Amino acid sequence: MKLIDLEHHFYDPSTIEAMQNRKGFPNYDPEKDVINWHKDLSMPQGILLKRLLDVSEKRIELMDELGISTAVLSTSQGVEDLDPSESVELTRKTNDAVYDITRRYPGRFLGSAILPTKDVDAALKEMERCVKELGFVCWHTHSNLGGASLEEERFLPLFEKAAELGVYIYLHPNIPEMPQLYKYGFTMAGPGAGFTVDTMLTVLKLIVCGVFDKVPATRMVVGHFGEAIPFLMDRIDNRMNFLPNPALINKEKPSYYFQHNIQVSTSGNMSPEAFECTKKVFGIDNIMFGSDYAFEDPKEMVDFVKTLDITKEEQDKLFFKNAEKLMNRTF
Repeated sequence: MKLIDLEHHFYDPSTIEAMQNRKGFPNYDPEKDVINWHKDLSMPQGILLKRLLDVSEKRIELMDELGISTAVLSTSQGVEDLDPSESVELTRKTNDAVYDITRRYPGRFLGSAILPTKDVDAALKEMERCVKELGFVCWHTHSNLGGASLEEERFLPLFEKAAELGVYIYLHPNIPEMPQLYKYGFTMAGPGAGFTVDTMLTVLKLIVCGVFDKVPATRMVVGHFGEAIPFLMDRIDNRMNFLPNPALINKEKPSYYFQHNIQVSTSGNMSPEAFECTKKVFGIDNIMFGSDYAFEDPKEMVDFVKTLDITKEEQDKLFFKNAEKLMNRTF
């Protein structure tokens, strides 16, 4: 049985070194072993950071144990939203490190490009290099870029370039720009609630700003079963058509884009009820496996999808066929 993992995180040491030397945010404090995302929001690291930095035989052994045949390496947040004076060099170093890993373990890892997104011209060049020279399969981006947002018109050329190159976009959560959440700590401001809210709003903004109409060949993947959108899809469609609103320029109902442009992965959500809702609303053809390693226990994620009450045909789609179709290649 093949199992393709679309959300498999790592850090290159150059990222942590840069964070350690940075006066602004995010930064890494080695004495406290925390990443400070904002002055009022820190994230303890411990074993988590060690696992993210370790892409060695140990990780291959873990993948073999769990039956993960191929994983897309995703650079965790903290690079893309930096000022271009730092992000241009750092993203290139990171992408080169990803490429080295894919060559060291051929067939086991696929590359996703992290870009200096705020410098659109540099990001376009780096995306093209990553795809054409390094063989990467996607652009890995985040729900916000540290004060900037992907639906802004200046970022449209990046969507056009991804479509031109035939690669998909993986949209991962970032810490929301919501200081009112920070006093509740990272778990609340991040994975417990903030990630979902920030990513959901980013996806919907991309829809209502017409990005998928302007670049209809765009293919995007969102983790965590679509960040609660399947549960809310009918209401979103209904309320966005409730009153005339010239600010919403999307040509179709929001649900249309989840059948033509946007797919989801299982990453970080082990709820059978969430899976059933997502399958019913989006269809099994639009769901793929993501382990969310090292932020989730990969064994629990694999056990979860292996025990779902689905047919063998549906399991094949979830495990690898939908991912192969997305990437237009067979592994």
